[in-house]
Amino acid sequence: MSRRSDQPGTFELLAKLPHQIIQLVKLEIANAKREVTAKAKRLGIGAVAVVVALFFVFFALEALVVAAIAGVAVVWPVWLSALVVAVGLLVLAGLAIFAGIMLMKKNVPVPSETLHRFEDDAKAMSEVRINAEDTPAAAGGSELPRVGEKGNWR
Repeated sequence: MSRRSDQPGTFELLAKLPHQIIQLVKLEIANAKREVTAKAKRLGIGAVAVVVALFFVFFALEALVVAAIAGVAVVWPVWLSALVVAVGLLVLAGLAIFAGIMLMKKNVPVPSETLHRFEDDAKAMSEVRINAEDTPAAAGGSELPRVGEKGNWR
């Protein structure tokens, strides 16, 4: 069995392996950065929602103070209207806080997809066996010489 001239040999392939591993690691790091950036943006939107909620809480507290003052100074109509506004602002604040917390919990900036791909790559590399007991001939391929035998090692 002779080697075709257009196919690289074993040593050529082994020489390319470190470069390919480095390229794989660089690509996975780039994917992780991209994934973390996207999740951080969503986390920022959730944080803005919480800030908006705090804005509403601030004015709700002011409205409660105004309601208490109006309740003491005047009978029903003024303080009741101020109390209704305060309750409305508190409801809006509660909704904004709930939405912000849900967005932040849902989008924790961990590059989970990249981690899964990296685990798969590591598993695939650990399954590579050199001079394994099962030769390619047993699996349906061509017979390779064993260590110490003469043959085409490419």
